[in-house]
Amino acid sequence: MTTLWIKCAAHALTAFLVLYTPWWGCRQIQNAQKRLRAGDPLGRVRLYRSLIIEQFALIAVVCGLWRVGGIPAASLGIGAPRSWWGTAGLGVVLGGFLVRSALRSRPKAERLRGKLGEQIGVLVPDSIEEHRWFACVSVGAGIAEELAYRGFLFYYFSVYLPQMHSPGIVLLAALIFGLGHLYQGWQGVVKTALVGLILAGFYLVTGSLLLPIVLHALTDLQISLIFWPAAPGSGAAQEAA
Repeated sequence: MTTLWIKCAAHALTAFLVLYTPWWGCRQIQNAQKRLRAGDPLGRVRLYRSLIIEQFALIAVVCGLWRVGGIPAASLGIGAPRSWWGTAGLGVVLGGFLVRSALRSRPKAERLRGKLGEQIGVLVPDSIEEHRWFACVSVGAGIAEELAYRGFLFYYFSVYLPQMHSPGIVLLAALIFGLGHLYQGWQGVVKTALVGLILAGFYLVTGSLLLPIVLHALTDLQISLIFWPAAPGSGAAQEAA
């Protein structure tokens, strides 16, 4: 009975990621766009809150498969990396690059905002309150999406598609990850899938989801660093004016 329960839960989560998430992501963005057009001052905050609830649910399901379902933590990428020093070194170098890149883009924030499509622009925070919520979404995405799209899917395909080798698993999981961001359009799907491949590489190299989680969260937090409201009288504020 327990094994049957684990199989059903694993199949259901995979179906959710493959079939439901792309559709629901597009629906959420459309709903947020409608709220913003209608002048709802909490339009983005409502979107962020909804995303955070989903992230908590996703984390709970994956951790439930580990703690209750008996799937080994290591099979889900939950655990210490093979080398703390190597992982920390990569994290500092790559994290520093992401932060530096975002800070260098701050003076061009308004021009970059103008180039964003409506589908992506609805996600970009404006007020301080929105930035705080967006930061929570970014951290949540780093944890939830890495557990689901890297940790869980790698385990799932290795168990239920044993004939598939590691390169195939990496590619398939990256494709599903990209489709999960269909709301960004097909270009966004391709870009996100490529990011998924990179994060998968770090997972395989370090043997842990720790570094992918940190880098994923920092990649999303770049948005907040770039578009954080400039203080009155600052160089960035004057350029925006």
